[in-house]
Amino acid sequence: MANFFGIDYKTKKEREEEFQNYFKKIFPYGETQKEMVENILGQLIKEKHKKQLLMHYIMIKEAMIDAANKDYEVISANIERKKIIKLTAELKECIKLLIYKDLAVDETLKYPSVMELKEEAGGKL
Repeated sequence: MANFFGIDYKTKKEREEEFQNYFKKIFPYGETQKEMVENILGQLIKEKHKKQLLMHYIMIKEAMIDAANKDYEVISANIERKKIIKLTAELKECIKLLIYKDLAVDETLKYPSVMELKEEAGGKL
């Protein structure tokens, strides 16, 4: 990394390495895990809002990974203030459940179906 006039410049290799480290932090089981989460989120919402929902999800997941207290309610409230996407109560509960399942998943990548998430979310509302 070079520093010119107080600005840090990273090489392409450094930027790629940084991205790979971040990706591994969010999706430790790689591209397959990311695709499975994207698929579940995509089934929960209309096509045109998929990217915003994934961004919202990743922001909450990253904060949950980094937070010492892991208080989902506080973390999600802070992220929701950014108004990336408007969520229904059911969708909020589905995301919460999916994040907890995602944080606990192992290399088998056994995620609940969208129907199972909705059923469990409906019982908690």
